Amino acid sequence: MWQRAYLRKLKSDIDLWIERGWVTPANAELILQSADSAPAQRRMPVILAILGAVLIGFAAMSFVAANWNEIPKLVKLVAIFGAMWAAWIAAIMLEKRNHPAFAQAAVLAGLALFGAGIMLIAQIYHIVTDDPGGVLAWAIASLAAALLLPSRPALALGILLTIVWSVFAWQLDDSTPHWPFWILWAVSAFVALRLAWAPGFHLVLIAGFVWQAVNAEAISSSLGIEPAWLLAFVTLEVLILWLAAMLGERRAPRFASAAEAYAMVIAFVLFWVLQLAPDANVFQDGVATGGLALCALAAAALAALMMLAISRGLLEGRHAAGIAAIAIGALAYPFIAASNAALVPWLYAALFLVLAAWLVSYGTARESRIAVNLGFVAFGAELLWLYFETLGNLLDTALFFAVGGIFLIAGAFIMERMRRRLIAQTDAGGAA
Repeated sequence: MWQRAYLRKLKSDIDLWIERGWVTPANAELILQSADSAPAQRRMPVILAILGAVLIGFAAMSFVAANWNEIPKLVKLVAIFGAMWAAWIAAIMLEKRNHPAFAQAAVLAGLALFGAGIMLIAQIYHIVTDDPGGVLAWAIASLAAALLLPSRPALALGILLTIVWSVFAWQLDDSTPHWPFWILWAVSAFVALRLAWAPGFHLVLIAGFVWQAVNAEAISSSLGIEPAWLLAFVTLEVLILWLAAMLGERRAPRFASAAEAYAMVIAFVLFWVLQLAPDANVFQDGVATGGLALCALAAAALAALMMLAISRGLLEGRHAAGIAAIAIGALAYPFIAASNAALVPWLYAALFLVLAAWLVSYGTARESRIAVNLGFVAFGAELLWLYFETLGNLLDTALFFAVGGIFLIAGAFIMERMRRRLIAQTDAGGAA
């Protein structure tokens, strides 16, 4: 949030807090002075320092990749690893002199030079360049540095390297999912929670979803799960994440809100995909029992979490029905697609519109701007999709664009007014 916007919001909130007796006028003045004061450390120098560390790493890697045969091997090793230890020593000195941000930049530079050293050793001793072992060592070193120092930039680097390592390993045998990824992923999640770093938790969630997208075909073929059942299972998986985040919002609200937001977005994206006309040969040999059994286990876990959320008063019955409708729609999709594929686009388009409207109601009840905005975006996007898919083939080109323009302008105006009204109600409820 920008500083001026934050101060305006804070001043309006403090006036309400004073009126209700929660804050004294003297304390309110001190709060405003503290919020209006300049930060002790500007962000721009910190950003430049981090970018400088990244550039140092790229420079070292480029230096290694240049194939500098005229320099002796020993000199190469001393140059790279000497620079790495110099960066680590600089990090210690900067931390002692109370320059934590620049110390983190030095840590990142040291890790980048460590990776360059791995590349150098591989080049000198002619190790296979596509061997993911070097990237694995680099990722482990980054996660260890993130946990022991601690270092948030090192954690970000470790998560990125974990993805790169997994992709490299998967490319060597793309018929089998790279399951060892989840070991480093779990370590990354633990470190992100230990450091209480929300952006790191975002990166952990993104890494998990990226792995599943990359390995989807390998999972389907190696485990004998039809793509339709795999899509249903992933939908149930994000719904489980949604409810798990809801149950953990009191202990870790920042992390829970991030997980819930990702789960909502991905659940609706996957449900939108269901309305696309499926392949007539969605099943090769009838109903695949492996996929059905896996989805049944996920559905049982989802039902247990839903009952727990309802019993704790975290989820109302009508909103539990909305989440259950997504799950039932995902589970029913393989059967409907196999028996009557022509019905799928119409049925799931209608369900998507109903669920988008429900999400607006869900966000209003839970005072979630993300849910309200996502519901309106999903509803508008679906209407736009239906317009182009249906009327585009029935109307003359000029009439099509004219009707479309009027339709979009009027719809956008009405939806924006409704969205602003609901957001205002949500904000007012949160302040109360």
